[in-house]
Amino acid sequence: MTQANVVEQPPLKTNHNIRIVTLTTAERVLCMFGNVTDETEEKKVVGYRMVYPYLLSIGEVNEDGTVPINYSRWCPYSPIEDHRISGEHIISVVYPDNSIIDNYAVRLKEIGLTDEQIFYEEKKDGDSSESTATSE
Repeated sequence: MTQANVVEQPPLKTNHNIRIVTLTTAERVLCMFGNVTDETEEKKVVGYRMVYPYLLSIGEVNEDGTVPINYSRWCPYSPIEDHRISGEHIISVVYPDNSIIDNYAVRLKEIGLTDEQIFYEEKKDGDSSESTATSE
């Protein structure tokens, strides 16, 4: 019987609104993600926000076997970094890997966001608050 070397991964960071959004165009967008709600008491979700979006792509395999992830602005034609989209254009929304979160957080800090705007404190009882970067 052969045993594989298992490397235990640190727990996935979930105290943020950073997501990889896969669109119907097959684009994978790394962004601060949130809901857009209507103004009624019901706060019905009417769309979604992608704030500071970056298009993700896989680079060429390095000599050491690692595969780099390339980042480029999702919409370089506008200085606006807050995009609204409908749910019809979204295939999936997932948490990114911790290394992607760390890299993206560095980029966000370079444009002036603080840790408090990117990450929020997780409550021990399972209740959590949201980052101010994507709240309405």
